[in-house]
Amino acid sequence: MKASETSERYAGKVRECCNYAARSAKNFIKDEKNYKRQPCGEDEKKLAETLKEDLSTFCDTVSEETYLASQKAYILSNFLVFLFMILAGAAAILGYFINELIIIASLVFSVLALFAYFGAFGGTSKKLEGRNVFAVRNCNGDVKNRIIIEANLDAPFKRKLSRGVERGLKMFNLLLIILDIAFSVVALLITYGELEFSAYEYFIYAAFVLPFFSIVPIVLSRSVIASASTPGVADNLIGCYTACGALRYMSEMDLRLENTELCVLLTGAKNAKYAGAKTYCESHKDADAKVDTTIISVNTIYDVATTSVISDNKKAEKLVRDAASIAEVKLIDSKPKYMSSSAKVFKKAGISNVTITSLTDEAPAFYGNMEDTAYNISVPAIEAAIKLILETAYLKDAQ
Repeated sequence: MKASETSERYAGKVRECCNYAARSAKNFIKDEKNYKRQPCGEDEKKLAETLKEDLSTFCDTVSEETYLASQKAYILSNFLVFLFMILAGAAAILGYFINELIIIASLVFSVLALFAYFGAFGGTSKKLEGRNVFAVRNCNGDVKNRIIIEANLDAPFKRKLSRGVERGLKMFNLLLIILDIAFSVVALLITYGELEFSAYEYFIYAAFVLPFFSIVPIVLSRSVIASASTPGVADNLIGCYTACGALRYMSEMDLRLENTELCVLLTGAKNAKYAGAKTYCESHKDADAKVDTTIISVNTIYDVATTSVISDNKKAEKLVRDAASIAEVKLIDSKPKYMSSSAKVFKKAGISNVTITSLTDEAPAFYGNMEDTAYNISVPAIEAAIKLILETAYLKDAQ
């Protein structure tokens, strides 16, 4: 059976569920006080509680899972880069005045700066508690399949710099760290007589210049406001309500799949190294391994004309594309490499995953900033996503 064949009122009821999703998202975000949906922020928890209440009427069981996330990992990482770069510069200067062997310490600090740049020490920042919401609508018979509709509760951190400027500074910072390491290595090779360099007395003056550039990681650390978020309507408030909208249809039409559980997973802290998704994978790995599990992630839907499905799993992608043909939802091919997604977490856990998104190869102007407001809510895009989800669930159940 197709989802569209479940009721003569299918089209109207789906549209009603779309309106529920759009209206609920608008009501939640209408007050700027709700701009604290950063990972483990108070409004991320408020949204989780609100959606948990809605899902309790659509599903048979609703549960919460808590986790700990490093909210300020990015800020701490950049501060440590600054600290190690300063220490590397200081050691290089001391090597010039006291003993050239002190440059070994400069090399060590430069390498530590490189590790900090890639987030090796970010997890040492203070951890805060967050929560996932997991809801299940049971099937009629034995469970053979599980379809999980996933969306993230949190919104990106509020930032003072544009993505382009921040990306440029990060690349420049990496170049500076590499120069620090190169300087220390060359200086040591000259010191131990492994390299001859006639202009060494001028080369060593680089030790006095490089520390001045340590201001870059400080600028980066100050660019993120850990106590606030963007409105995050398209990314990904509407994704959460779209997932709930699909279950609302099943509930209000009193429908159940035969051998497929239909679930909603609302994960937290996507913008803090996917802490919520990682917690889910760890705590549900045995249950998901027992049945054929597919996760459908709803991530940034705002334009029906650019709806696409993205997956590294050909079987799962084919399932959703076949469902799109049934639902008469036109898909485009896109590769939004900039998209932040939990897909890699699910892939690492061995769970089939498909992402439904409106993102194209080029990021929209609102992506990740304060322009991601209720203006980006699109009922047709929500409708396309809900139809895709429902037809995928019914198609999987029929296999």
